[in-house]
Amino acid sequence: MSSRSSRTGNGFSWRQTIGWGLLSLAMCAPVASQAQSSVTLYGIIDTGVEYVTNNGPTKSSAVRVPSFTASIPSRWGFRGKEDLGGGLSAVFVLESGFAPSTGALNQGGRLFGRQAYVGLSGRWGTFTLGRQYSQIYWALPGDTMGPNIYAAGDLDPYLSQARVDNAVAYTFTTSGLTVAATYSFGRDAVDPAAAGGCAGQSPTDWRACKSMSAMVKYEAATWGVAAAFDRNYGGGGTGSPLPTSSLTDTRAVIDGYVKFGTATIGAGYLHRINHGAQTATLFDAVSNYWWLGGTYLPAPQIALDAQFGHISVNSSSAGASVIAARAAYLLSKRSSVYITVGHMFNERNATFTIDGGVLPPASTPLPGVDQTGVMVGARHQF
Repeated sequence: MSSRSSRTGNGFSWRQTIGWGLLSLAMCAPVASQAQSSVTLYGIIDTGVEYVTNNGPTKSSAVRVPSFTASIPSRWGFRGKEDLGGGLSAVFVLESGFAPSTGALNQGGRLFGRQAYVGLSGRWGTFTLGRQYSQIYWALPGDTMGPNIYAAGDLDPYLSQARVDNAVAYTFTTSGLTVAATYSFGRDAVDPAAAGGCAGQSPTDWRACKSMSAMVKYEAATWGVAAAFDRNYGGGGTGSPLPTSSLTDTRAVIDGYVKFGTATIGAGYLHRINHGAQTATLFDAVSNYWWLGGTYLPAPQIALDAQFGHISVNSSSAGASVIAARAAYLLSKRSSVYITVGHMFNERNATFTIDGGVLPPASTPLPGVDQTGVMVGARHQF
């Protein structure tokens, strides 16, 4: 208490100060009691046994358990929201990816490598800071098989793991329309280059390892469409696909879906310009990638999926096509079993893998060699 407020006749007396304090607490008490907060623990455990042909220079076959993805990558996390009043809320997400085969952490061994952000949400939209997805990840409603181990996404694995560190994001949604943007001050110093990795934030080069993305999406009851732009700046140094910050890797995508009863048809097109230093593969190349797929539920407990994708690289023979299918039986709302198959058709100089190349030991085939994969698995979500 200051000397001014402690003396009667010279400002408030100490009794008046206590009285006003109690009145303030009484006035604030109803507001505090009305504020609501919630924290949700959630997760998915998804794994199985896979058979893959034509691995490595000996073209050997392998039977193994995936370490990264199955029909959906395994993860667990916390999602929280606190009502701050006046339509404003505090939000956060902490999400960890792991390999059920060993219990090890994915995303470079980070505890919350999938997502780790905090922010504010209100009528004006949501503003978040931390490790987050690029907007191109959210702009794929037409990808009917998503991160399935065999899918059109094997032709561009970046799409299923497009995350950025040190990022700020803004999202606004109204009446089915969503507009969003993300900017990273240094996208990643842990993930490999194929997953968008770089050297993190730079104190000397303002462009080094920066990332920016934007999305527009509209979803109605029976259809949806989205478009997104994603650009990664280089700066990873010698040996990196983008060694200097003057080099960029840019993607633009448009896709959508239509529902017919219990069936959904989705399609998309992605154009990529990669100014990387390597010239024998997708790097330093212009590529065009498109896919077409569908989902059908013949019964409430049965889900059937199929998808075809193709990528062409300039006018060279470094492209590929992939066809994939999946049949799932829902044991309950949370548990299911499934079988999924896929085949990769590599052109003469291409080395695309049917499982995305994420399973140790490396499953990369020789240039121009096709691959087939079959997996039986189970999934539970909580």
